[in-house]
Amino acid sequence: MKPSTTTRGRNWRDARAPARPTQKDIALAAGVSQAAVSLVLNKAETPSVPAATRARILKVAGELGYQPNHPARMLRSARTMTFACVIPDITNPFYPGLVRGLQTVAAPAGYDVLIYDTDGRPEGEARAIDWLLQGRADGVVATFFHLRVPELAVLARNGIPLVRLESQHKPDGPLAIDSVYIDNVEAAAAMTRFLIVRGHRRIAMIQAEFGPSKRRALGYSSVMREAGLSPEFVTDSAYSEESGARAMKRLLAGKRNRPTAVFGASDVLALGAMEEARNAGLSIPGDIAIAGFDDIPVAKLLGLTTVRQPELDLGALAARTLIERLQPGGLKAPGRSFELKFEIMKRSSV
Repeated sequence: MKPSTTTRGRNWRDARAPARPTQKDIALAAGVSQAAVSLVLNKAETPSVPAATRARILKVAGELGYQPNHPARMLRSARTMTFACVIPDITNPFYPGLVRGLQTVAAPAGYDVLIYDTDGRPEGEARAIDWLLQGRADGVVATFFHLRVPELAVLARNGIPLVRLESQHKPDGPLAIDSVYIDNVEAAAAMTRFLIVRGHRRIAMIQAEFGPSKRRALGYSSVMREAGLSPEFVTDSAYSEESGARAMKRLLAGKRNRPTAVFGASDVLALGAMEEARNAGLSIPGDIAIAGFDDIPVAKLLGLTTVRQPELDLGALAARTLIERLQPGGLKAPGRSFELKFEIMKRSSV
């Protein structure tokens, strides 16, 4: 006896998910070859495919809800199709912009982005290297405060290209280690000149023990000495509001001739300094001017005068460099160093 078809059976068959759209489906819908679809969906740059055709393929892929088969791509290419972004502090508002810039270029090229937080410590950076050597990512964009090229060379030797976010130009080296940067010395010098032009003579700088503070301090101190003024530094342990507040408290303690301006080596240090100055009953900028470095999103809201780093552009440039290195026949060693421009953002805190 032939089994009857039940309603339950019909509902089960009707509820089955439709097949995922394939590159063949996109080719048929767009009226192009499957090879052209593969080129567009699997490469960042496709000069052999006209721009109009590329746009049509991407539009159809979006309309069909196409999602690449990630495991299959990994097997075909022996890659993870992932970039790592190694940063010292995920809570620092500067780094989300860097990651976003990285993603804007990585995602259209088929790469995901993973974030690894080192907490700005040498042991955290060492663990990040071990993690990367386990094959977690095809390339890495990183801010390293403590590791230098001798410790980082193991990545290049294992075929993992690295782009560092640096505070200065790095000479070309024999390995595939690239750098993106703004001139931190000149940026800090420009801010110091701006404060002097505004009439300040007692200008102090709050800095952290490591990272880009050294280069920023060099720019500040060189301009101060050129103007016949005495640099004054207060150093704390980290790039944080708590460190900035502690440093400002030390600057204000028991001084008759307190600074008329304070330059934080980062915006988060400057924000901590602003809070402590207000807690001490001082007005900004009436009693004391405060400037920062980075131009994090909240800086504009709070009227903080600061040095703007183009973090989105830095991340995007780093991603393009990684993609070029990973493409067949792409960039070869040596490493290269790319400079972007900074800007002084003049606001109400000065």
